Amino acid sequence: MLEQYGVDATDCSIAMSMKLPYLFSCKDGVYMAGPMLQSAEWFNLFLHPIGFEMIEKEIPAAQVPEYLKRQRTAMLGLQAGENGKHAVVYIGTQDGRLTFLNNKWEHDPAPAQITLTEAELLNRIGSSAMVATLIQIDPKPSELQRYMGESIPTIQKNLPEIKDVCSVQKTVGELRSMLNTLFRSFLLDGITMLGFIDETELANKFSHIQQTFLNALRQEPGTTVVLGRCLSLAALESAVDEYIALIEKNNREQ
Repeated sequence: MLEQYGVDATDCSIAMSMKLPYLFSCKDGVYMAGPMLQSAEWFNLFLHPIGFEMIEKEIPAAQVPEYLKRQRTAMLGLQAGENGKHAVVYIGTQDGRLTFLNNKWEHDPAPAQITLTEAELLNRIGSSAMVATLIQIDPKPSELQRYMGESIPTIQKNLPEIKDVCSVQKTVGELRSMLNTLFRSFLLDGITMLGFIDETELANKFSHIQQTFLNALRQEPGTTVVLGRCLSLAALESAVDEYIALIEKNNREQ
């Protein structure tokens, strides 16, 4: 989006500027870290100091095409099969087709741009869409210290909930349903974020636990397991304590 305003910023530089590896959140029972922190609340940690603010507005589906055409640029989520929604950036309309930048990893073979007719767009946004736009403001400090500080009790709440689940018998199907709500922040996105800041040793500790966890989930959905007998909860707790110490250290340095 910032490219439309002449600002050169990569996803990596934005993530590092907003201290994304040190941020955790929980909303509606879903624990989130890294790329799951996609709302304006989080992007504004980067945008406010450089003189921009992201505004989110829920738009009824039928109004989305015309709303987008009135914007310089905008971000919204498109349905992406079984993987939920995928964020794209609107950059303009030509010959009746709306063009979007496709947010993707550097080596992902997916196309860099997506063009859709209005009908195709409506088929991929459901009954409404949360559309994010940018406005220019006077630069102001972000609240990074507050958000980093609030990340610690979030982590401290997430860990015992994981330990509770791991201490009782669950079906593999039940555990799979908790992957993106309870386990993801530590055992997927947290590992990626630690890689960004070259905390390889700590990332490897979580990766080892992740591998044991995923091995358990590869069994048939009806199979019952007690995760605490498969993976080391002590090792998980130790790794989480190290992550908390990392956040505290970086928060002191702000």
